[in-house]
Amino acid sequence: MSFTGIFRAKDGLVALADSKGSMERNGQLTEDPTRNPQKLFIFSGGTAVTYGANQILVQNRNQLFTGKVFIEDLVNDYLAKHHTLDSNFFQTLLIKMGTNPSNKKEAVEFIIGRKIWTGEYRIELHRIGYDYYVEKIGSATQHYFLGGSELYKQAFEQFHFISHATSVEILRKYVAGKLQQLIDLYDQVLPYNPVGGSVKSYVLR
Repeated sequence: MSFTGIFRAKDGLVALADSKGSMERNGQLTEDPTRNPQKLFIFSGGTAVTYGANQILVQNRNQLFTGKVFIEDLVNDYLAKHHTLDSNFFQTLLIKMGTNPSNKKEAVEFIIGRKIWTGEYRIELHRIGYDYYVEKIGSATQHYFLGGSELYKQAFEQFHFISHATSVEILRKYVAGKLQQLIDLYDQVLPYNPVGGSVKSYVLR
């Protein structure tokens, strides 16, 4: 589980993500001590955060056994060659997802922020499942997209982003601070807090 988001300010976008890895054991979520998944990515003219499945199973026709692939490895390998996350990346991920029915359990989801030109920014939502791909482009009046834990999303919906959206730096400090406050609170009151680790943030101007 994760919590991520991209928020719109007057002079840019703010990307936000936690860095905790979780795994399911005996039907219960628990922290994965072997994983500190990268959920925030930076590329030319844009930024991305990911949530949902942070690894998938890929079946190669030339190999007997299924391979486990981490989403951050797929993203970083693609960015090293193409310098952006475009439609070809999502189509490639869709094909990989479709090689193993185990990937039906959970989709891989991305929120992407792009600088179109100075003063013009766009936020996008991409959901890639075992046999489907959904893309949503945020309207010019859409102030944010959130992803991950429903509990955290509901809490963030109550915060007043617009009053802090006069500057990306002010907004970054506000949302990063609010996420850390929630992590500290839910560490105390939940049997297992699905969000945690260090809070990552990035400003796109």
